[in-house]
Amino acid sequence: MSQLDALIVAHGQPSAQDAAEGALASFLAEIEPHAPSCSLGAATLAAPGKLEHQLERLRPGGLIYPLFMSEGWFVKSNLAKRLGAAPVQVMTPFGMDDALISLTAKALQATAGFGKGPLLLVAHGSASGRKAPAQVPLDFGKRLSDALEGYPVHVGFIEQEPLISDVARMVPDAGLCLPFFAMEGDHVQSDVRDALKGAGFVGEILPAISRLPGMSQRIAESIQAELGNNSQVSAA
Repeated sequence: MSQLDALIVAHGQPSAQDAAEGALASFLAEIEPHAPSCSLGAATLAAPGKLEHQLERLRPGGLIYPLFMSEGWFVKSNLAKRLGAAPVQVMTPFGMDDALISLTAKALQATAGFGKGPLLLVAHGSASGRKAPAQVPLDFGKRLSDALEGYPVHVGFIEQEPLISDVARMVPDAGLCLPFFAMEGDHVQSDVRDALKGAGFVGEILPAISRLPGMSQRIAESIQAELGNNSQVSAA
């Protein structure tokens, strides 16, 4: 059994474990060509035993790349508990990568709906009031607006105020909606779309941010850079 250099870990979907694993495997297949010198694997937390099985393949000192939007409970507590004492290094979650700002701005500017109205950035949020799940998209929205020279960006949430439906009603001229999600599961395909439909949103709904052009390459570059840094430290 070949060893892995890095393991990409996503939340998955408890109600559709196989579908989520398949979607992650497809995304991994898009990332791998950009990291030809690395051996990569993937696992969702929702699929029983999958993370543990893949950890057995991860070489000592290998990387865990959290395909999550913030360093919230799932990364700091759930994932950390599942990893236990495994000799691994956990990288910065996908959604907290500074490079996402410029990549997202470039992708939006190439979209037909850009310039036709404000951008609606939608995220999960936290029903329990945890700060990280809300603060990351709020900060991202502000920085994205700055990168787009003041282009209006409004943020709405599934599980906390301001709700997606309320924000969509406040900006009826919104031209684009960008889901601030790591994968296109039920939250993106159902919850977000249902909320927008109920609010009468008529703009374009973009893919989840991880599916924008350049994102798979960025993930590969991040992993390769971290592996390179670790090699330099080991050789020193």
